[in-house]
Amino acid sequence: MELVVISLMLWQISVGVKYPNEIVDPPLVLCEPERIVIKIKTSSSNPSHIYADDFADDPDCSSRNMNKVSLRHGKCGMSTERTDNPSGVIQRVCISVQLHPLFVTESDRNYCAQCVYVQSQVLDDFESTLDISDSLPTELAPQFDVQKMPKCSYTIRKGSESGPEVRFASVGESVYHVWRCPGENFGILVQNCFVEDGQGDRILVIDQNGCGVDQYIMATPEYSEDLTTAFQVRQCKQILYHLYKQENRVGKRL
Repeated sequence: MELVVISLMLWQISVGVKYPNEIVDPPLVLCEPERIVIKIKTSSSNPSHIYADDFADDPDCSSRNMNKVSLRHGKCGMSTERTDNPSGVIQRVCISVQLHPLFVTESDRNYCAQCVYVQSQVLDDFESTLDISDSLPTELAPQFDVQKMPKCSYTIRKGSESGPEVRFASVGESVYHVWRCPGENFGILVQNCFVEDGQGDRILVIDQNGCGVDQYIMATPEYSEDLTTAFQVRQCKQILYHLYKQENRVGKRL
């Protein structure tokens, strides 16, 4: 079964002897800018060993007694493929989940996860659970329905999240930061946002979990019920003053 994330696929196999611990939910895959993170939920203790296939002894490609494994793009046997329609990059990797520390069990699983990063002016990182089939891992060409891919946008607006767009604002004026990715099968999570002063200085304001780093500068975004829109309102003077007070650079624009 295929599920677009922006896009990834997953398969599993079962092997071995019954063991009183098992994977209880479909794995959670996070397609981050520089890595793929796969989280495993079990009925008892954490898996003994999660590793990229053929890299079981590589500490950069495996984890022990943890519920997740983090694999960098281009490492650990991860393949990279470029696509033209839509324009993007596919990252694919296969892993094994071993529950018992010494032997293979019936509840152990092998997974192949595939993330597609579509080129856009807006960060295209999405989080999604995956459905699992009962077949062996199989090489399948990713299929894309371009018409259903979300068209994401980031705008700054005045008055409300649906107000007119603005490019300039006065100190003390409230503006709305608005992220939109409309689509029936998609939800967004705003991650890894920075504020810049136009001279190369960058400060993280929303972290990889979607949380505001400093509530005074930028609070955690609010989301619409259908998760296609996120927004946050800020006063210009708060951002300017807080970022540059200690450096005598209060007058710089962000």
